[in-house]
Amino acid sequence: MTQMPDSRPISREQLAPEVKSIYTELTMVETKCIHVDQAQATVVHDPKTDSNSKLVSDHWQALIAFHRTLLHKHHDFFLASQHPSASLALRRLASKYSMPARMWKHGIHSFLELLRRRLPESLDYMLAFIYLAYQMMALLYKIVPAFEDTWIKCLGDLRRYQMAIEDEDIRNRETWARVARSWYSKAANKNPPIGRPYHYLAILARPNALQ
Repeated sequence: MTQMPDSRPISREQLAPEVKSIYTELTMVETKCIHVDQAQATVVHDPKTDSNSKLVSDHWQALIAFHRTLLHKHHDFFLASQHPSASLALRRLASKYSMPARMWKHGIHSFLELLRRRLPESLDYMLAFIYLAYQMMALLYKIVPAFEDTWIKCLGDLRRYQMAIEDEDIRNRETWARVARSWYSKAANKNPPIGRPYHYLAILARPNALQ
């Protein structure tokens, strides 16, 4: 069961060391994810690498597990630092350390790009990871509204990735495209001066977007 931010009583004095502990664990996992992503990216781009070489299932599962753990650590950090009992200083930590951007970059995007470059071998793993990441972002969208703009962007991007790799069922592609458009439209409505959502809406509106 998902724990809501205000689901248990905790004092400010208790929150500070808890947030510090979570952040320490998070940075350790983040460093590991950065390392493994860079190592795999180097292999992919190495001209000496056999283009037919494939990662075994256990290796893919291990990579997914690293990134799943990082997403869970971010979830715990956001719940603790944005807790109703948190001081203003604690609440500001997520912005101070660029936690939403780091979650997307190191927890999701770098790994998605690695998976994308390994297609079609990685298709099933990529779909599974997109589903996992989407669930996490949808949860944060509901329970950590302070960073709603970031969650909306990430949710749109995840559905756009899913649309792009859906080859078997045009109806599924249309569904993912429609969901992506809804998130980008929401982002555009919330922040009209920002051009990025309009860019992706234009891409999704092209006649060949689903081909």
